[in-house]
Amino acid sequence: MLTRNVTVNYKMMTKKYIFGLILLLLFYGCEKDHNIENINSDIIITLWENLENSGRSFELKCETEEEYPCCNYSILNDFSINYKSISINFKKISKPEVCLTAFGPAKAYLNIGYLANDTYDFEIKVINRKSYGKLTVTDNYYSIDLYYQKKIQLTQYTLNRIPQNTIWGTIEYYTNTSSNLAQSFIDSLQILGATSKTYNSGEYGYFNINSSGSIEPPQNHGYYLIKPYIFEYRNNMDSLKTLVSNYGINYGDSLSIILYNDKGEKFMSWVN
Repeated sequence: MLTRNVTVNYKMMTKKYIFGLILLLLFYGCEKDHNIENINSDIIITLWENLENSGRSFELKCETEEEYPCCNYSILNDFSINYKSISINFKKISKPEVCLTAFGPAKAYLNIGYLANDTYDFEIKVINRKSYGKLTVTDNYYSIDLYYQKKIQLTQYTLNRIPQNTIWGTIEYYTNTSSNLAQSFIDSLQILGATSKTYNSGEYGYFNINSSGSIEPPQNHGYYLIKPYIFEYRNNMDSLKTLVSNYGINYGDSLSIILYNDKGEKFMSWVN
């Protein structure tokens, strides 16, 4: 009789344990899902190319059309590359544990990596709605041609690639009296070996070239006057770094200079 009671009690304890474990799992599952939301708007996609000394990589900068109460919401996703096929799946919106309190879209940065020149099948899925077409990669550009487009918006369908040995940047200043200093910096670049080159018009990600072949100034700069520049440069980059630094030391109160190159380096006159 004692043995039977022990067995019954053991079974009851086991059932209670299992029942409690199920409730615990459901609780944590709900807690986890509490930070996950459905995608309720289109996803806006910008083509981008990362520039680094080690090489270049293709990236998609993605954000929702809808804005959220924290600017650090993210878009859960996965993507795969299989030979000549690229497939992307946007799943849900993830709410951050710590909120950066400013309104903004949910974001995802998909580094696709190095892509050889070729044409790739390209598919994007958002809430089971598929967009598909082709991604073409050449020495000069990335281009997406969609036959069917749902739940996504592309900010541009073609991204020009920055040619090798390209330098570009801006000279910013407050008064017209500093325009001669700005021109003297341009003259110094050319003395060191920078040469003019014709660039195809269009969007390069880091800058735009207008229909007349000139580089356009960036938007929302902080100075009253700005002089953008772009050149081909094949000589030692240390000379340019020193030039920018010297202008910062000698004329830092009059102008600010930024110089970029196609290897992803950035030189600023106020950093010495």
